[in-house]
Amino acid sequence: MKIDKRVTPSGTTKVSTAKGKAKAAPSSPQGGSDSLTLTESSTRLRTLESQLASVDITDAGKVESVKAALANGSFAVDAEVVADRLIDQTKETLRKRPRKK
Repeated sequence: MKIDKRVTPSGTTKVSTAKGKAKAAPSSPQGGSDSLTLTESSTRLRTLESQLASVDITDAGKVESVKAALANGSFAVDAEVVADRLIDQTKETLRKRPRKK
């Protein structure tokens, strides 16, 4: 089983939107604030990313069928399949682990 780790930006960023190409903001030598100008397509992409992050990807029908099988006692676990997948996951974890020299 793999877990999707989604990183969402934290903190606040001052963002202004503009049509056309992105332009760098002039820097002020006295300090001040940072700014970022995004193109219309960048702004649209950000909006779509946030909408996709909130989409529920669970299969409601499958969840309900498993709940029903658990409730009536007909849910069966194939121990061989579970064991094979545990072994596969362990092999994958060991392959990814850095080797000691």
